Amino acid sequence: MEKNLELDSSWDKLPGSNEIELSPSASWVFWKRLELDLEIPVGVQIPDQGATVGSLDDIGVGAQFLLYNDPNGPLDFLSVRADVNPPTGSQSKDIGGTGSWMLSLMPARRFTIAQRLPDLFISVQLSYMQDIRPTGAGDRAVTQKSFIWNTALLQQYWDGRVRPIFELLGTTVAQAATANDEETVVEIAAGLWIVPFPDDHLVSPLSIGLGWKWPVVNRLDSELTGLLILEWSFGT
Repeated sequence: MEKNLELDSSWDKLPGSNEIELSPSASWVFWKRLELDLEIPVGVQIPDQGATVGSLDDIGVGAQFLLYNDPNGPLDFLSVRADVNPPTGSQSKDIGGTGSWMLSLMPARRFTIAQRLPDLFISVQLSYMQDIRPTGAGDRAVTQKSFIWNTALLQQYWDGRVRPIFELLGTTVAQAATANDEETVVEIAAGLWIVPFPDDHLVSPLSIGLGWKWPVVNRLDSELTGLLILEWSFGT
């Protein structure tokens, strides 16, 4: 069994405020096919005007199952995933509180682009997501429903110790409390994963991820997002 601990820290620039979130999480991989995840995020809202508030955000529980794995087949990987985020946050503080659930299909394929360059790994996420608690008031109190379509491009350098990644992130909001929110949002993200220490070092299991995300077509909430991830892998 493989075990991983992770600490995600993110900063979001929102209209009229900033949001900081710390999300410790753990994952377990069984039989190299089944992955179980648990995330317990804590959010802090820092408004331009008013008091800073903090709260537990909506916790996350997920499961991912590898259906197909064949480097010589039409796909390298094909996985299905289910996520549930109970509404454990605070709607009054605008830190979660609605909860959501999501189902995803995730195919991935490796491509050779040049003999002197590492293979390009392309993964796709196709998801349906729905809030648990309705938002809005009166007749417009509805549970938000969205379709998510993400594409990630990844390469590995120096035996995987440096991994640049580029993502195109799409969200189509099919149902929302206000008609103006029923739109398609496109964001781009760029980041870098590094394994800074050699295999014989005491902290060799540590990986560090850095990234930025910003909207290019419409906007969900954030005008700009920065992310720092610390991951510790216990191996098998």
